[in-house]
Amino acid sequence: MTPLKMPPKVEGDGARAMARPEVERLKMFENAPNSGQYLYHLASDIRSFTRAETESAVVKCTPVEVQRVARLLAKLKGRYLAQVVDLGSLKRASIGELDIGELRRAREMAEEVERGLNALREAIERGDLPLDGVKSEYP
Repeated sequence: MTPLKMPPKVEGDGARAMARPEVERLKMFENAPNSGQYLYHLASDIRSFTRAETESAVVKCTPVEVQRVARLLAKLKGRYLAQVVDLGSLKRASIGELDIGELRRAREMAEEVERGLNALREAIERGDLPLDGVKSEYP
């Protein structure tokens, strides 16, 4: 039986047995949260779930590791820009599909690492990812 459906009517002794759980269920709906309250608690639950899953998935994270990701991003951006400049070089007669494919791959790699670094930063800011050797601003 779902909470949105009314139970079937029961006659006799069964009616008395069904009355108590139904009264309890109706009382539960009297104290039901409104949608704003529910969404507030849902956001809190999501933060708690995310924090717990992150802590179990990322065994240890240090500022040095985050800085290595930042350096990797800088290298990838530099390589991408070098490829763009190379396309305009006087040495090239034409630009082919292979050149564009390599350029696209370099851009996608830089963008993906940048998204990852931003995700790390946001997780650190929210307190979802504690950094070894750094005091957390969150309890």
